Amino acid sequence: MTDSESLFRRAPAAAPLAPNAYERFGLTQNPFPDKPSVVPGSNDPRLNGSIYWADLRQQEQQTFERLLVPAADRADVRPMAFLMDYATRRGRGIGKTAFLAYQTRRIMADLGNDISGGAYLLFAAHILPPGEGRCRKFWQFAHVLMDALNEQYVIASALWRLRAFSSCVPDSVRKEVGDDVASTLGNDSWLEKRGVNVDFELASVLERTLREAGVDDEVAGPLARSGHSPELFRRDFLGRQTDYRWRQEGTNWVFDHLVRAFRAAEFSGGLLLVDEVEKIVVHQNTKERRMFVEDLRYFLMDGPSQSARSGFYKVLFTIHPYVQELLAPHWSAAGMDRFCALSGDLESEHTIYFEPLKAEMAVPLVKEYLDESRLSSDQRGGLEPFDGDALIEALRLTGGVPGPMLALLRRVLEHAVAQNQTRIGAEDVRRVFGTEPPLEPEDTREEEQLPDAQVDLLGDG
Repeated sequence: MTDSESLFRRAPAAAPLAPNAYERFGLTQNPFPDKPSVVPGSNDPRLNGSIYWADLRQQEQQTFERLLVPAADRADVRPMAFLMDYATRRGRGIGKTAFLAYQTRRIMADLGNDISGGAYLLFAAHILPPGEGRCRKFWQFAHVLMDALNEQYVIASALWRLRAFSSCVPDSVRKEVGDDVASTLGNDSWLEKRGVNVDFELASVLERTLREAGVDDEVAGPLARSGHSPELFRRDFLGRQTDYRWRQEGTNWVFDHLVRAFRAAEFSGGLLLVDEVEKIVVHQNTKERRMFVEDLRYFLMDGPSQSARSGFYKVLFTIHPYVQELLAPHWSAAGMDRFCALSGDLESEHTIYFEPLKAEMAVPLVKEYLDESRLSSDQRGGLEPFDGDALIEALRLTGGVPGPMLALLRRVLEHAVAQNQTRIGAEDVRRVFGTEPPLEPEDTREEEQLPDAQVDLLGDG
């Protein structure tokens, strides 16, 4: 057992900083990620996808907008589309997650004003299903969607709008809101200091507005009182729901009542960008896949929910050929090809293809990472300590896949530090590649198809 002297001793002072081994290259740190795939939620910009060169996937972005984003000149968009990776067998490291995170950021920055040409009010959410079979059922998928809409401030944005346009917030207060809406309109104390009666008047008005929009009392109350804050809504509503309640009502919350709330806040639609679909599909047995696809059709296409009736949600699924093969027979059997072709002659009309990068993309992509870690702004735009041939060779050796290329360059730079090099050429890249096999993205287990359930004890599909 720990003695009291050790238990109550103060934390030691921070250790002195080690000399910057990358200073000779004009860098604050090794600018490249130590993993070949994006880690959403990381605080390190090298890992979380926030370092992004928009021109890298300009063609893919144009296809994304054409398929899914309504605008004045393209009101008739697809209800659903696929982002298909043909660069790697398991679909990791090609840049899909960074692409989706970037599209989410650019839409949420102005609620779709720029991307729609001012014609639509939109939101986007980047959906990351959990692994280990925790998203096999459609109600679990609905749970993941609602959590993402809350944590990514989509629900809060709707409630901020409802607050702003209510009779309870004077124009003089709205003019003080500023760019940090979470700390103003989303902050009860800030409003109360400006004379707004939050607990009784404002909450009551919002609850009445939501009920008049058709939102069920069970959801309208918590949204009106807590929806402006992801932390509060998680505590007061989401955190109180059992799996049983999610099985019974979760799909209605997401595809009916939330849609009514969003429409009350004047949103035109929402984009659900679903990443790593293999985490759902490979854990499902045949029955579960069929029912999952049937539920997709019911809640998004032709069922009685508000989402299906209004076409409110547009969905992008990221897949690779292995997952396509698993889903295709169920997709066809459910008649989903009528809405979004997964295979066959019409596949290309509903798919954004992610191909390996071309050689000329290596230099500008790496510059983005180098610039993020430059000691001086005067050094931005340079390649030091690399030459262009080194970067092109790194991309060639890793098959045109950016994640493994960046991870390889990280190891090359560490070798240069150890060897006191000042320049790095193509031969240095080949030497490291030959002695250290490239890192593989985290493997998604391609499990054998699970056997069909003999008895559905829970009756939840």
